[in-house]
Amino acid sequence: MIDIESLNKAIALTQKGLVKEAEALYLKLLKSEPEDYIVLSALGLFYVNIQNYEKASLYLNKACSIKETAGTVSALGFAEFEQRNFEKASEILERALNLSENPDIYNKLILSLFQIKNFPKAIEYSAKMYQKYPENTDAIAHMVKSLTQSGKLIEAEKLCVGYLKEHQDSSSLWFHLGYLKELIYSDDKQACECYKMALELGNNEAYYNIAVSYQKQRDFKKAEEFYNKMLEIYPNDVDTLTSLGMCKLTQKNFKEGYDLFFLRDKSALDKKTENPWNINKAWEKEVVILCDQGFGDHIQFIRYLPFLKEKTEKIYVASHPSLAKIFKENYPYAEFITYDEINPKMQSIRITDLAYALNIDFDNIPYPEGYLKSEKKEIETKKLKVGLCWEAGGAGIRTMINRTINIKLLEPFLNLENVQIFSFQVKDTLKGNEKYPQMINLAKDFKTFDDTAKALMAMDVVISVDTSVAHLAGALGVKTFLMLPFASDWRWFEDTNKTNWYNSVEIFKQTNPISWEKPIEDIICKLKEYSS
Repeated sequence: MIDIESLNKAIALTQKGLVKEAEALYLKLLKSEPEDYIVLSALGLFYVNIQNYEKASLYLNKACSIKETAGTVSALGFAEFEQRNFEKASEILERALNLSENPDIYNKLILSLFQIKNFPKAIEYSAKMYQKYPENTDAIAHMVKSLTQSGKLIEAEKLCVGYLKEHQDSSSLWFHLGYLKELIYSDDKQACECYKMALELGNNEAYYNIAVSYQKQRDFKKAEEFYNKMLEIYPNDVDTLTSLGMCKLTQKNFKEGYDLFFLRDKSALDKKTENPWNINKAWEKEVVILCDQGFGDHIQFIRYLPFLKEKTEKIYVASHPSLAKIFKENYPYAEFITYDEINPKMQSIRITDLAYALNIDFDNIPYPEGYLKSEKKEIETKKLKVGLCWEAGGAGIRTMINRTINIKLLEPFLNLENVQIFSFQVKDTLKGNEKYPQMINLAKDFKTFDDTAKALMAMDVVISVDTSVAHLAGALGVKTFLMLPFASDWRWFEDTNKTNWYNSVEIFKQTNPISWEKPIEDIICKLKEYSS
């Protein structure tokens, strides 16, 4: 039977800050009653209170296996959330809501769902929270974020502005309004002012978004200042360290930039490998390359394979199956495997870290003339053959919108004489292929990047936003007009016409963050010249 007096004493010791004494008493109680769910729950909650979340999970899991209560299950969900086990946290917190509803459970559940990018469920629970607690600013903020992530930006802005009239002291609503100003209007100056208001109201995470706003305005000094202010408060925040690294890489600061960029989130790959390369390790006889980011990154950085071949005896590449064929044909000495075939004991390195690991800086980018070869698809037309790709994907909504161009803006390309446009747009959320049947849709037949490469080789010119098609065209040496936003990805540095990555790529970059008029006019002039 539980010693209630000792249990209350342990709780009192915890409240007085006498942690060691409290822990000793809890463990003594557990030794007497090892299967008592109340003792296990109390010990788990004790570890939550002192922020030892790993031990909290251990005891709360055991308590839940005996008897689930609302408090125990929600505490277990919170402990998993704090360990960044968001998948597990979301599953546990859903169970907790079936036992008892309160705003804290909703809050942590929705944040977990956002982290694992389960936006449909995040929207579902945001709506439930908003319906149950309509005056709770967290509920409103989650609803705004859910609408934003589902692409209902105007609806999100309307809700946010409406509630700000009544809740002007809500830092989260000012924060979300800033984000919407970015996404809807590309107005980074106004967004920055919203983030500063959120900061004044106590939202320290606004330091990060202020830094992003300055970076998008190409004020790198200010951006670095605010990233560093964020790191003063959250010194180990991976997103901030990574973004500061990318800010430095944009300025071609290879060493400092990569030192930070190398620290980016590894959680997706932690279970795949136990032997990651680091700067203090020698190369082993066998190395597996992990293609950890988007398809464009895989294509861009595969160029470094020959240099790694000089350092090791056997190279394995864990890549997406859609890239396997073209990579195998061009790098026959490497073995291409699936992610499930990775040997966790083998030394591993992420593909975008190869330049860093091999110390090949940006003044010595190899193979700018092209490094992939492919057969050519036969396409018959007397007109200038122009491939078109207008939509980027794979990244977060901020990056996706920044890189994507509304197909309607590109109509002038479709009306040019002696020019035939071919669509290379596979994921066509803007429905451009439906709206403009005068384009010949090649993308519908693409099953792998080998298919894409053959079609690219048949083009006279490719026009693309910053996505995998642009990288593949550049790697093949195909003439490419790359349309870049005012604030482009670090890989393009601050280049405005040419890029050291690909000789065949010509850059057409926004000079105004809210208008594509100048790049489009310049490309039309080029196409007229080529087709005459």
